[in-house]
Amino acid sequence: MKRLVLAGMMLATSFLGANAEVDPNFHIYLCFGQSNMEGNAQWETIDNKYVDPRFQMLATTKFDNPKRTMGQWYTAFCPIVSPMGKLGMADYFGRTMVAAMPADVKIGVVAVAMGGSPIEMFDKDKYQSTIAANSKEWYVTLAKNYYGGNPYKRLIDMAKKAQEVGVIKGILLHQGESNNTQQDWPNKVKKIYNDILKDLGLEAKDVPLFAGETEYQDQGGACYGHNAVIARLPQVIPTAHVVSAKDVPGNGNDPWHFSASGYRIMGKRYAYETLKVMGMEPKADPEYNMPDNLRVFLEVSRLNDVGDVQMNMGTKKTVNVKAVFADGHTEDVSEYVRLVVPDFMTADRNTLSAKEEGEGTVTVEYTDFTGKTQSTSFQVKSLDPAKNDVLVVNGGDAGKAIGDKLCRTTLIEPLTQGKTYVVKAKIKAENSGTCALWLVWSDSPNKDNDGNSKDIQKQTGYKVTQTFKNFSWEFTAKYPHDKLQFAFGQLRGNVFFDDVTCVEKGTSKEMVANGHFDSDDLSMWEVIGAAPLTMVVEKEFASGIENVREDGFAKSNDIFDLQGRKVASPARGIYIQNGRKFVVK
Repeated sequence: MKRLVLAGMMLATSFLGANAEVDPNFHIYLCFGQSNMEGNAQWETIDNKYVDPRFQMLATTKFDNPKRTMGQWYTAFCPIVSPMGKLGMADYFGRTMVAAMPADVKIGVVAVAMGGSPIEMFDKDKYQSTIAANSKEWYVTLAKNYYGGNPYKRLIDMAKKAQEVGVIKGILLHQGESNNTQQDWPNKVKKIYNDILKDLGLEAKDVPLFAGETEYQDQGGACYGHNAVIARLPQVIPTAHVVSAKDVPGNGNDPWHFSASGYRIMGKRYAYETLKVMGMEPKADPEYNMPDNLRVFLEVSRLNDVGDVQMNMGTKKTVNVKAVFADGHTEDVSEYVRLVVPDFMTADRNTLSAKEEGEGTVTVEYTDFTGKTQSTSFQVKSLDPAKNDVLVVNGGDAGKAIGDKLCRTTLIEPLTQGKTYVVKAKIKAENSGTCALWLVWSDSPNKDNDGNSKDIQKQTGYKVTQTFKNFSWEFTAKYPHDKLQFAFGQLRGNVFFDDVTCVEKGTSKEMVANGHFDSDDLSMWEVIGAAPLTMVVEKEFASGIENVREDGFAKSNDIFDLQGRKVASPARGIYIQNGRKFVVK
């Protein structure tokens, strides 16, 4: 460790030398934006336990704690953007880049960022009017206290100082919350980008722009709508690249900022995108002696189960893969996996394509940044849609209550109380409406006046449409249920079921007999209703249109082909009448 500290001191000293020459292997990245670039999460012990001295920050303002002088280089311990900043985007960007690059390459960041600042604060022609119109805003105070009231000029001045010792290789941007969904945002960024290039004598082809997405809605983000605007940036700036924030956790306290784990992930993703643009794989240099506090963040312990896949021949299916890392955090790694597929399929990264019918095993392989490979596997089935069998229940008129019509299957064996199960099904109907799933314990001692069990579990409110939708319900069995039933009493017309399964979580133990309806054997199935119901297994042919409607109901006489054209005298082929498909041979 003494040797490492000494090396770091020598490295810093070389940067401070008055007669320092430009080192082509000192790669410098400019960083600007608002609070997520400034850093909003308190760093943890693991973050400042060790930072490679090859990762340097240029102080763009005066720091009191730790003591730093503006215009001087320092090993990039947190905070690296401003005295107000915390853990942010640039921290693990630099750490990851250093680990990936050869030993003679150093990484430096020059960052100017202020919480809450709109993009106009970095426009050298508009920052003054922006300050004048928002004089009481916190970002204006930060700009005056840290950057002399002109953030753009400070960035350029410090970038020119950095050019005395290194080469600017890229620009990192994270901003948008204060310009949320503004459609002209890409053009505003383009002006600032072009101004930076011109003022520093740079060429766009040599200095790409990397812009990070804002927090997603499912992670609690309030500005997720801006991601559609960020997505247009490469159309406006050909050398711009978008860094995904998909599945990156927010801090749980406000709807704008990421957690410490989220900043680590985003920083790494900035690095991965940068390496990709450089034509390099996101892997550590084989000779790099990776510190333990970085290794646990970059090394994968296992891949989560993917779940079995069923798809139609001629279609594609995107496989989502998540990895659990050594420090316990989980990330989506779908973009970087390799799929080993059976002969009837092909794969492009994480996308499956089914060429023919078949059933087999897909192996998922992921090599993490440290070079360690993990794998998992799942079953895949490819079906010819023209041969797919479904259960068709003739529902007749709509009832008054959802329980007026039921489609029920007796499970192969009762569920085990306390165990977790997953029920899946594909359902559609001739007329849209609502369906519920009920689990029933036939031998329950707790009965109502009609002799029906009161000990049930329900999952209500599934919206059924005229096209098949996937339904899923994960639950822990409260009773030894022996029947699974679908309640659709308020639906009018036929209801279609396919791929009904009930599997104990973490196993392949199937509880539903003939749930894919590959057989005509319906001995474990029944339909119950106030009016007589019928059920039959029929072929579900592929169709270019949905059921033909008029005022919400199927036409009674007209015949259509699969392109939706009315046919007077059908020849051989597949046609639709009364919302149902039939074959003319």
